Amino acid sequence: MRTERGLDRFVTFLDAVVAIAITLLVLPLVDVLGGTQAGRDLASVFSDEAGRFGTFFLSFVLIARLWLAHHRIVEGVGAYDGAFLLANLAWSLTIVLVPFATQVAGSFPPEPLAVLVYAGTVTLSATCLSVIGLLVWRRPGLRRDADEPPVPPLALPVTNGALVAALLLGTLLPSVNYWALGLLVLTAPIESWLRRSRRSM
Repeated sequence: MRTERGLDRFVTFLDAVVAIAITLLVLPLVDVLGGTQAGRDLASVFSDEAGRFGTFFLSFVLIARLWLAHHRIVEGVGAYDGAFLLANLAWSLTIVLVPFATQVAGSFPPEPLAVLVYAGTVTLSATCLSVIGLLVWRRPGLRRDADEPPVPPLALPVTNGALVAALLLGTLLPSVNYWALGLLVLTAPIESWLRRSRRSM
């Protein structure tokens, strides 16, 4: 049975997955401090492990952004079906993989394979979000207000396109590597413009 309680439980489960994934990000940093040699000053630890700390903050921001996008989608959902469940479970799998991808990025040089693992995981997560948004858009029965005109999920493909471009740039141009993810900065104003345009229509 597709009950409202079932939907609430499922969304709560997804939120818990995100919370656990964000928490797991910090565990390698705790291990770094735990393995510090006696007499080593904290400043040298921070400088020597700057890559690990940098990937932690980057992954935190990316997971938070993915969750916010998911939150906006689910706010308008009032029911669920099998396809919606599967798409969301696939999305949760990509979120769970982010701490592993973060560990890869922090432990290995920015070689193409490491960039592929990291950027590929985030791109796959954004792709799952696009599928979820498309399902809600195409299936009125999933929406809280089925009579409300469907709003095309235009912002999701913008982010997805930027991540695909970053994935290609980061893996094909070793000198660019993770810096290609800076393309995501450009998506925020585009998404804001799209939301304002939809409100004015």
